[in-house]
Amino acid sequence: MGPTLGAMIRFASASRRRAAVATRIAAAPLKAPIAAPLVAALLFLGPAGVGHAQDSPPDSIPGAVPAVAPEAAPPDEEVRPTGITYEVDITGVEDDGLRGTLRDASTLVELKNDHPPSLIGLERRADSDRDRLQTALRSAGYYDAKLDIRIEDPAAAGTLPAGGEPPPVKVTVVVTPGPLYHIKTVTVRGTNGSTGGSTLPKEVATDDLGLAAGAPALAQKVLDAESELVGRLSKRGYAFAKASDREVVVDHSDHTMDVAYTVDPGPLTRYGATRIEGLEKVDEELVRGRLAWTEGQVFDPAATDRARQDIAALQVFDTVRVRMAEEPGPDGVTPVIVTVSERKRRFIGGGVSYSTEDGVGANTYWGHRNLFGGAEQLRVGVDVGRVAGSSGGSSSKGNDLPDLRFSVNFRKPDFLAVKQSLVVNFAVVNDQPPAYSRVASELTVKLERPLTDQLTVSYGVTGERGRVRTEDTTYQTSFIGVPLGAAWNGTDNLLNPTSGQRASLQVTPWFPVGGDTKSPFTSVLFNGSTYYDLGNDGRYVAAGRIGLGSILGTSLTDIPPDHRFYAGGGGSVRGYGFQKAGPRDRYDDPVGGRSLFEIGAELRIKVTESIGIVPFVDAGTVYDSAYPDFSEPLRVGGGLGLRYYTDFGPLRVDVGVPFNPASGDSRWQLYLSLGQAF
Repeated sequence: MGPTLGAMIRFASASRRRAAVATRIAAAPLKAPIAAPLVAALLFLGPAGVGHAQDSPPDSIPGAVPAVAPEAAPPDEEVRPTGITYEVDITGVEDDGLRGTLRDASTLVELKNDHPPSLIGLERRADSDRDRLQTALRSAGYYDAKLDIRIEDPAAAGTLPAGGEPPPVKVTVVVTPGPLYHIKTVTVRGTNGSTGGSTLPKEVATDDLGLAAGAPALAQKVLDAESELVGRLSKRGYAFAKASDREVVVDHSDHTMDVAYTVDPGPLTRYGATRIEGLEKVDEELVRGRLAWTEGQVFDPAATDRARQDIAALQVFDTVRVRMAEEPGPDGVTPVIVTVSERKRRFIGGGVSYSTEDGVGANTYWGHRNLFGGAEQLRVGVDVGRVAGSSGGSSSKGNDLPDLRFSVNFRKPDFLAVKQSLVVNFAVVNDQPPAYSRVASELTVKLERPLTDQLTVSYGVTGERGRVRTEDTTYQTSFIGVPLGAAWNGTDNLLNPTSGQRASLQVTPWFPVGGDTKSPFTSVLFNGSTYYDLGNDGRYVAAGRIGLGSILGTSLTDIPPDHRFYAGGGGSVRGYGFQKAGPRDRYDDPVGGRSLFEIGAELRIKVTESIGIVPFVDAGTVYDSAYPDFSEPLRVGGGLGLRYYTDFGPLRVDVGVPFNPASGDSRWQLYLSLGQAF
């Protein structure tokens, strides 16, 4: 039967007081979705177990709160057609963090939109919340907390409007947290599972575990400290270290907690023989060359992880796993097992881009990831651009083709040295940008070498020969260049960074070997960008960039147009056409410059996990002088972008407008491509 008029149904917690209660904390996974603090507190309920990372989770956890199944109403209980709607109010808690923890742990809150069929079903749901909320309170250090869950049904007062829906039932969770408990002492003991006795290495620090005396007695901190202890042993070479026991004593008389850890370090581990599993076509010596240790070296988890990353960087494996054998070997010398799964060797792909002025661009390519067994990569591609666009080069000179590029790229990893790559690029191009028309062939041979995880340098030689036309002049070009580059990447993602910085510097001396240019010159280009996650969750990211360029050694007229700097377009100053954010000649074609200055900023806002909007502003132009002297006005543009986030990177749609356009500039520009603008 339902409650009588004005009746209140109460569920109050009861606790048994003792001067001191000894409890053991055991780490075990839960099947019910509960907040992290609640998970930590549940670990207090059972003894610590010994297991391996490969072990399957247990089917049941003693003390864990099971997922709540939908309630079924008894035969004599009144069932409402749409179920019981209700509102939950948690009172008595002033701390917002604790209130959030309780709401995350509450079944009443979690299943609020899953209406129970009857009032008794709601009562059962409230009753199941008692243990969950008490556990959450203990996890936050409140061991004397009391709960009073009250359910009040306004419909029982007989105030239900005729033909109307019943008003929501009011559920009030009254919390009396009591005193917050604090850490009193922390003790660490070392034992050896085979011999017993105290064997904890003296060089392993046991202080500064985040459990200082007087700190709040939080369950998660207790578990984190245990993980920190095991991690410190692992870093010292004890690969099989484990926490064999942990004991927590809660003293209700002075509201404190004593914590004692017992740690089994196991033997000092050294790398033994390495076995490679899963290879099919890749040379085994290539994989062994990327191992970051020598046989007999003391175990280092950082070296093990670095080897995994270096092997994966070969880009020929779907998965890479590096692990020690299940049991330590004699005197701690333990075999290492590297397990890989090879990717498909051949691949094809393609892409499209579009802007209102440049028209449609497309590319397609075929590649091989492991050409000769040493992870050599070959890629053959065809790019077509500026199809049906309003911009174009000096087609009046007889070249009516769109942009065409045929390229062959070859990369040989670990060439002459581990992690050093030989890169060969060959291309035949027909370019038709607004400033010129160009037909040329290019060949570049260079070496790339990472100096650190963030910094990569490159150096080599390049040769090109071609013909470049403008409305006034035809240039015959023939150059040998020496490209020198450095790239630094400290961001968290290549295609969609949310934090960090990246920068690149390219210096290329060019030496004429025939053609119309007589003087050598040097081109210098710097690009830098920074990213800041405003909310620490990737939903609001502020991004900024700067670009600087300079050509030294000769005058602008002696530099072929294809070697000059230009500004404008989807990757430069948005709102302007490609190459159009700069000075023009008497034919209204871009002139280009000897120096470049660009800046840009945008705010990347994720509306959902897959959809985002990006307001942006860009500015920049080029100058006739060797360094930016700001003799030309900066061209400024801005607009709004749309992002669709996928596993392979964001799809970008930007609409930009010029704020101070030159005569004849379009009023707006549309850009579509893959990846962020910078």
